[in-house]
Amino acid sequence: MNIYEITNCIKIAVSQARNEEEVRVRVSSCIEENILKPLGINQVGQLEYTLVSGARADALYGHVIIEYKAPGKLSNTSQIQGAKKQVIEYIMDEAKDRSVWDRYLGVIISDRVAFVRYDKRNDTWILRGPYEISPESVVKLIEALRGLSRKSLSVDNIVKDFGPSQITKKAVKLLYDKQLNAKSERTKLLFRDWMRLFKQATGYDPNKLKELKELMAEYGLTNADPDELIFAIHTYYALIMKLIAAEVAYLYGKGKFYKSYIAELEDKYTESGVNGVKAALGELESGGVFTKLLGIENFLEGDYFSWYLEEMDKDLADFIAEVARTLSTYEMATPQLEPEFARDLLKRLYQNLIPGDIRHNLGEYYTPDWLAELLLDDVGLSLDDIKKMGEKETLKPLEKRVLDPACGSGTFLVLYISRLRRYAEEHFLTDILPNYVLENVVGYDLNPLAVLAARTNYLLAIADLLAHAGGGSVEIPIYLADSIMIGERYELKDGKHVYVLRTVAGEFKIPKDIAEKPDLLRKVLDEVRTCLENKCNPSDLFKGLNCIT
Repeated sequence: MNIYEITNCIKIAVSQARNEEEVRVRVSSCIEENILKPLGINQVGQLEYTLVSGARADALYGHVIIEYKAPGKLSNTSQIQGAKKQVIEYIMDEAKDRSVWDRYLGVIISDRVAFVRYDKRNDTWILRGPYEISPESVVKLIEALRGLSRKSLSVDNIVKDFGPSQITKKAVKLLYDKQLNAKSERTKLLFRDWMRLFKQATGYDPNKLKELKELMAEYGLTNADPDELIFAIHTYYALIMKLIAAEVAYLYGKGKFYKSYIAELEDKYTESGVNGVKAALGELESGGVFTKLLGIENFLEGDYFSWYLEEMDKDLADFIAEVARTLSTYEMATPQLEPEFARDLLKRLYQNLIPGDIRHNLGEYYTPDWLAELLLDDVGLSLDDIKKMGEKETLKPLEKRVLDPACGSGTFLVLYISRLRRYAEEHFLTDILPNYVLENVVGYDLNPLAVLAARTNYLLAIADLLAHAGGGSVEIPIYLADSIMIGERYELKDGKHVYVLRTVAGEFKIPKDIAEKPDLLRKVLDEVRTCLENKCNPSDLFKGLNCIT
């Protein structure tokens, strides 16, 4: 599916049309040939509009209604609101019952394109656009139509498949066994350092958790090591997040539009078995997928939960292939099409993997969205506050710096980004928004799993905008850090300062001149990592570092 050819087809069809009927005939033909047929979806024609229906009850949408307008008929507020009202009437007429309004999506196509849907949670009709006909707006149209044949990436669906299900119990038990009988020293080292941070972040003490026996029973284990069990659950949860994030990267990344990471992973499994899966996941765990496709340098960096690669065998490869097959049925564009659907996706999944009593005894409390919304309003970050801030200087709201020093899964940050998106759309600032967001909306957390969840949520919130981020390298500004304690700094004999980082593997000293220059620090650490992976000798490492510094 070539997005640029489809965009050009629709543009030409509209430009050659003299009235509404010609727009409908020409654009409808373009959509059917270039989008619906490749997706295997049937089109049903109507007199005033086109109705396209899906076949599965758990799909993102059950029906898409496409309304056509003559060129120039989406040029002012009156025309736009009139078209919106008309589409709402079509949806109500088709749906018959108010309870299924949210199963319909309205699309308005003229020389611009707009989307209308019912937000069930807030009981309101939402209009997005109108947008110019461009690759970006055509992507939204394709996403909507593809949503007819794929499951919504919603809380209920994801919890049903990956919450306390058979696949989850099987996976956690397998990961627990592999971790408990680890062959690799690196696996053991990662576990010990994770435990150090986890205790520091949560005050974890298995002796105080009476509910651990219930957790063991939930996963078919008796007398299990509680530390190893929690690590296995976290590893499983982390893998689900990484696979979702990789699929989103393929959805919006350079050169991969509408290809699938999960499909490629399944192909590797079919063609090369264990070695194929290990190679594909090795690139994922190194962060290469996100760097190549979206320019994100830090999505995955030395992740604690990548240890399973060291223990990869047929059992693990089979389980990962099973997870991939299940995920392949989901529409990963759901967060962009229906933001309120996916907002609490990851935290609800985690809540279903570890019982509430255990989470609360660990100090893990997830802020409900309604409370986070209320607190954002209280600190002057409501949508009205943002609009008022921009009355004199349009860019001023985007320049505001916001930090959550204990961000957890990123609830506050993602809700704030959602408000900035609405402001940017109203003021035609979408193309510059990602650069401001990545610079100014920042989070820290000491829990490695929370950092990964927050980065994933952050990515889901802005993935479709990253094409506007300038094309260079970017970072998701969520960092694994203690916002209270900072690294100790010592003075060496020659008068130079260093930061000392403590891990279970020992102390690592980083010169202050390098540590306080983020770009240089990243290059140095990348060089060290590459050297370790390739098992090069110290002299080669020093040569590489000298070239950088």
